Amino acid sequence: MSKMTNIQIIPAILATSKEQFQKDLSKIISVEALRNGWVHIDFADNKFVQNKTINPGIVQKFPINFRKEAHLMVSKPREWIDDLVKAGFERVIIHLEAGKVDEAINYAQSQRLKIGLAIKNETDIENLESHIDKIDTVLLMSIIPGFQGQPLIPNSLRRIKEVKNKSWRIRIGIDGAVRDDNIKDIVDSGVDFVIVGSYLLKGNIDKNLENLRFAMSK
Repeated sequence: MSKMTNIQIIPAILATSKEQFQKDLSKIISVEALRNGWVHIDFADNKFVQNKTINPGIVQKFPINFRKEAHLMVSKPREWIDDLVKAGFERVIIHLEAGKVDEAINYAQSQRLKIGLAIKNETDIENLESHIDKIDTVLLMSIIPGFQGQPLIPNSLRRIKEVKNKSWRIRIGIDGAVRDDNIKDIVDSGVDFVIVGSYLLKGNIDKNLENLRFAMSK
C-alpha cells in the first residue's frame, strides 16, 4: 500500500447551530467512502477564538457510526471533557495555548480518551516537547483557529517538516485550508492525516473528495 493511500482525509464540522450541524453531518454521512471513519468536530467558546459553536450535547442527539474527535478551541478545556465522554467522543484535541493544559490532559487520560495537541501557527514547535509522551497526535493549525474558509498560512509546510524531523512517535495532521491545489504538497511534507472542512462541504461532497484523492495521487 502506498504512502498516499495511507493518508486519512478526515471531514470537519464547525457548526454554530444545531441546524447547521445536522446539515453538514447529513452530507458527510451520505458519502460511503467516509462511513465508519473519523469525523472531526470543532468546539469554540468565543473566548479562546472569536466564534461560538454548538456544544457536545447537540452532538449527542445525533448518534452516528463515526469515530468522533473533538477539537477544543476553548480557554478551559478541562471543563468540556465530561460532556465529550457522554457524547461518545474517542479523542480530544486540546490547544497548547489554552489554560491549564496539563490538568486537561491528565483528566482526559483518566477518562480513557485519546489525546492530541493542536498548535497555532505562531507557536514554537519546541513547546510541544514536554507533553509529547502523553499524546498520540499533533495537529498543526494552517489557518487562524475559529473559522473555516481561510487561505493556507505560507509557512505551514515547513512546520510539518519540522515536526516530522523530531521523530516523535505521534500522528501528524494539519487543519485549515486543505484543498485540491495544495494537498499533494501537504502530504509530501509528511502528514499522516488532513482535516478538511469547507472544501469538502461546499458543493458536491462526493466530487470534492474525489478531487482531493486524485490530487494526492499525482
